[in-house]
Order: sequence, then C-alpha cells, then structure tokens
Amino acid sequence: MAIETKDKNISRFLTLFGELERGLNGQKEKPVHQIRQTAIDRLSQLAFPTRRDEEYKYTSVTRIVTEDYDLEPSADLDAETVDQYRIPDLGAATLVFVNGQYRPDLSDEQDLPEGMRLQTIEDALEQAKDQPILNDLLINTAEDGVDPFLVMNAAFAKNGYYLHVPKNTKVAKPLHFLYINTEQEQPYLFSPQRIIVAEPSSECTIVETFHSTAPGTAKYFGNLFNRMVIRENAEVHHYKIQRESLEAFQMNNTEVFQYQDSRYSNYTIDLGGRIVRNNLHAIHRGQNVTSNFYGSFYGRRDQHIDNHTFIDHAIPHCQSNELYKGILTDKARGVFNGKVMVRKDAQKTNAFQQNSSLVLSDKAVMDSKPQLEIFADDVKCSHGATIGQLEEDSVFYLRSRGFTDARARETLQYAFLLEVLEFMPHEAMRTFAEQQINDKFTEAI
Repeated sequence: MAIETKDKNISRFLTLFGELERGLNGQKEKPVHQIRQTAIDRLSQLAFPTRRDEEYKYTSVTRIVTEDYDLEPSADLDAETVDQYRIPDLGAATLVFVNGQYRPDLSDEQDLPEGMRLQTIEDALEQAKDQPILNDLLINTAEDGVDPFLVMNAAFAKNGYYLHVPKNTKVAKPLHFLYINTEQEQPYLFSPQRIIVAEPSSECTIVETFHSTAPGTAKYFGNLFNRMVIRENAEVHHYKIQRESLEAFQMNNTEVFQYQDSRYSNYTIDLGGRIVRNNLHAIHRGQNVTSNFYGSFYGRRDQHIDNHTFIDHAIPHCQSNELYKGILTDKARGVFNGKVMVRKDAQKTNAFQQNSSLVLSDKAVMDSKPQLEIFADDVKCSHGATIGQLEEDSVFYLRSRGFTDARARETLQYAFLLEVLEFMPHEAMRTFAEQQINDKFTEAI
C-alpha cells in the first residue's frame, strides 16, 4: 500500500492491512469493513507517540512498532491444554481465543449466561436496532481518532464482540474471554475488540485472562480495545489478569461511559509481558456514579508495566477510588500515571487515589505521577504515592519465627499485593489471582 505517511513505522501496518484485505474473500461491502477502511485511512495520517509526548514520557513504544508482524496465525491446541488455563470454580461461560482467533470447538458459547446477548460486531452492525450505538462508539474513533493504537484496533479487529445486558437483568454467571498465545516463527498482531452495553438496573461480570504456552520466548502484540456504556443504576465488574510471555507486548485501551447511579469496578493484575500499557478511562455522565480502579503488578527481568488512568468527574455527587500496588526487581520498570479531573460544576466529588510500590533492586525503576486537576471548590479529594523497599525489621521478625530469608521476603511481598486482591468480590477470581501471583514469585524464567 503505497501511501505517504508521517511515520515510517505506520507504513508497516498499512502493508499488513493490505494482507488482511486480500484475505477477506469478497466481504469488503460489509459495514464492518467500511469501518476498517476508514480507520486505516485515518491511521495513515497519524504517528506513533514518542518519549517527547507527555502521555508517553516514561514509556517508549519503539520496540512495539518496529517489529514486522504477521496476522493472527492458526495453532493447534487440544482441550486438555486449554483446561490448564481455565479458572477453577468460576462457573463462567468461556470463549477461547488461540493467537487471537476464536475457537468455537474449545469454547462453551452455548452456555452463555441467561439474559445476556452476545454477537460479533460484524453481525450486530447489520441489525438496525444495534447500528446506532455501535456507530456512535466506533465511527468516531475510525474517522477522527488521535490515538494510533485505538485507530489501528478499529482497522484490524476481526473477532470483535458486542455484549448487551438488558434492563433489570442481573447476570449471575461471569463471561470469560480466555486468550492463549503460542510461539511462532514470526511475531504476530491480534486485536481484540469489545463493545459492552449494560442497560438500566442490570449487572454483569466480565473476565479477561491472557496466557502463553511459551511464557519465556513467544513474541506477539495484543492491541486491545474495550468500550463500555453503563446505564442508570447498572453495575459492571471487570477483571483483567495477564501472564503473557515475557517477550510479548500488550496495549490495553478501556473506555467507560457511566450514567446516573452506575457502578464500574476494574481489577487489573499484570504479571507478564515485555512492554504492557493499560489506558483506563472513566467518563461520568450522571450523578452518584462510582468508579473503582484496583491494580497489582509484578515486574522482573526487563519488563515494563505502565498503568495510565483517567477519571473525568464532570457531574456533581460522584466518587472514585484508585489503588495500584506493584513490585519491581531486576531491571524492571513500572509506571503509574493517574489523572483525576474534577470539572467546574462537579461539586460534592469524592476522589481517592493511591499508588504504592516496592523497588527491590538497584536497577529497577518506578515512575509515579498521581494527578488531581480540581476546578470545583466543594470536593473531597486526595492522592498519594510511596516508593520503597521491604522493611528489614519485618524480614528479621519472620526469620526469627523459622522462615528462610527467601521465604520471608516472598511472604512480605505477597502480603503487600494482597490489599488489592481483597477488593475482588468474586471468590474464585480472588483465589485465581492469588495463585497467579504466587506462581510469579517462584517462576524460574
């Protein structure tokens, strides 16, 4: 695709899009492809961010965007292998994706929670009742998006899903999106996309987990996009736990629009990945809204984990809570950049934000930048950040009780992260997260 671009690295993805088009087999007239084409045209006008951009001051994406990627490759995985990555006792309907490709033979889509409607975005765009909301949430990004990763997702997403929870529906069973990635000769790109609409007085739980069958060597790039609309008095619990390959890249964009009396809680656990960036945004569009962001991360070797949050308090009488805790060792680097905006008319806002990190080696780095921008005068807002090491007195105390030095330090690190996990209301998810963190402490790679 010979299109002049501002950024030579954008050209790599324009070429890759040409491969995608050649494999569509006559599907170019469908609405979803029109969105893809609009998005790729928009992408050609953009440039990837650099460290000179304030939002990416602490995170370089050069390693991500200079790779030559393939499209999602097929891979054979049997049910026994997939079962190793399921969450015990979750009781969820599970959709399995291998290298980004949906695998109905390994999924149990037929057991979807009662009352929940799930269909591909491709199919939903061809139904009159769903077109307005989908166009509203997708077209603007494709036409006028300024974030190249969001625009790129709109261009490349092939397994996009639209999830609709009807009014007054309390969905008891979680929906689990399970991603398993394998090692291939060539790095590959996959682009999950989800639109979720929770109608008034509804409730649901969404789970995303990411794993690799070659956790030390597989190289791939997951460019994720979630956009949620949470209507009046609705509640959504959203879990994301990843133990990607230590050579993998992940860019995760989640935008949430909340209406009056709605509640959204996000629980993010980052343990894998070479470079991981989470962009999590909540926009308040009604009074008495609650947004909860809880995150834990553990980085070792040369991992880079960046949590970038934004909560837009645009309406009075709303509250938000943010707690992120992380541990870094070896040459790992962590970033927390959390911004809370309290607009002029958002009186009676209650916003809390805290980031605490343990840096356990001389070469590990943590950049923490909690931000409050307050333009109202009748609010209750606080933020803070702490960066430190394990207390040697606590290590000594545990050793005096019979712990080895290594075991004492591991116990204290686990206890440090446990505070975040305690906010998880689903017991099976909490147990699974605890096990994943314990496994991270003891992994040999």
